[in-house]
Amino acid sequence: MKISEMFEQAGIDTDAIPYEEDQTVDKEIIRRLVMRKIGNPSAITSDSFAGSKKISVKIALVAAAVAATMMSAYAVNAATGGKLYGAILLNKENRHIAERPNYASMQEVSKGEVSESPSGKPVLTSSIIQASQLRTLNAGSVTNIAVSEKAGKITIPELFTNNGDLVIFTKADGSGWRLNKGEQLSIGFRLDLQTRKKYSDPTGEWMEIGYIRNGELVKGFAKKEKEFSYKITADEPGDYYFYAENYSAGYIIVSSGTIE
Repeated sequence: MKISEMFEQAGIDTDAIPYEEDQTVDKEIIRRLVMRKIGNPSAITSDSFAGSKKISVKIALVAAAVAATMMSAYAVNAATGGKLYGAILLNKENRHIAERPNYASMQEVSKGEVSESPSGKPVLTSSIIQASQLRTLNAGSVTNIAVSEKAGKITIPELFTNNGDLVIFTKADGSGWRLNKGEQLSIGFRLDLQTRKKYSDPTGEWMEIGYIRNGELVKGFAKKEKEFSYKITADEPGDYYFYAENYSAGYIIVSSGTIE
């Protein structure tokens, strides 16, 4: 897609953007505009640039192009590589992504497979959540994350999530936990607020925690914490999974946790 087409798709009036090519660029304004566009497709208009004499047309075009591209498609999860949308496992090779500011992190993550919809919204897919409910979710992505089991201990790996990323924890083979009525299952994990110290809230971050029972997503709670824990008692026999969704405005790192 051409830059001009991206600009048109973003709905920005180029005639309204102040043109002063030789002026310095306020990178913070560009960052805010792009991040605002990602969170709200209609947020960037010609008024967004009013009063900003530091933005050149060239930089404004880049901001609009990035925002339009991100809103028109999302990348399906690939646990072995980076991507634009969806939670990823952190390792030595990609950990530098987690240390960068939000807008730099997006540029660093490579794009995987792309799925588009006529409305420009992400097309959510899941082999665990029933299709009828999946269409009603406000999440930006759904990613299955397999836990590891060693010596009877089930461990949650280190994860990197963006706003709207919904993670479903599964066993190593992708299955859930088979529970009989009355049996209990609990999850607990803590957040890494030090790696992104400049951008993380030291008091904690917002996340929603819940579970999926026989394909039905059941919301538990949403709150701001440094550590999260949740226990359920099966009200009917079936397959159960825990899920967690990033409710923060930016990135959240899940450092470690367990399911038992």
